Amino acid sequence: MQDRIFGDREKAMEEAYFRQEDAKLLDKLRHRANLDEIALALRDKLRVDDPDLLQKVRDLGIDADSASAFFVAPLLQVAWAEGKVTREERDTVLLLARKRGIDPESPAYVKLGEWLHVRPSDEFFDTAGEVLNAAFAVLTPAEREERILSIVHACQEVAEASGGLGRLLGLGDGVSSMEAATLDKITRTLRSHH
Repeated sequence: MQDRIFGDREKAMEEAYFRQEDAKLLDKLRHRANLDEIALALRDKLRVDDPDLLQKVRDLGIDADSASAFFVAPLLQVAWAEGKVTREERDTVLLLARKRGIDPESPAYVKLGEWLHVRPSDEFFDTAGEVLNAAFAVLTPAEREERILSIVHACQEVAEASGGLGRLLGLGDGVSSMEAATLDKITRTLRSHH
């Protein structure tokens, strides 16, 4: 009997701790905190909720200094959709990163520049999708959809950045079929709630 009481108490304390970590992350996400603050809150949540995912992130070389840049991975994925990043796509990714609070003087911004120069692995992009899903899991469905649409819109901006001849001639948005397929994949990934 006493073992069950202690077991129930332990379980209640554990659940309270998980709720507290979710609340911290939710507060950061809802109040449009900068990406560094969100990264720290998510790190703590992953440490308790999903240590395997946290280890995958670490194995990719993502640390506290570069974590905020990891959150703009979908933008990188679109920029790399055609196998190379154009100057316009690079400039758009960096502009959107600054708008999301990544300081141009920060290690995260430097890391982002590296990722724009050398394509990250598919595992990098897949893991980034998992991390974003974990972050969004604490949001209400409406808030989650708002965040997803914000990321998809930013990805669309990157895809349209180069434009191509079609856009110059007014024949479309300049998004290639490779970029469109990448946008669809990102959207599906972000909407695939655990």
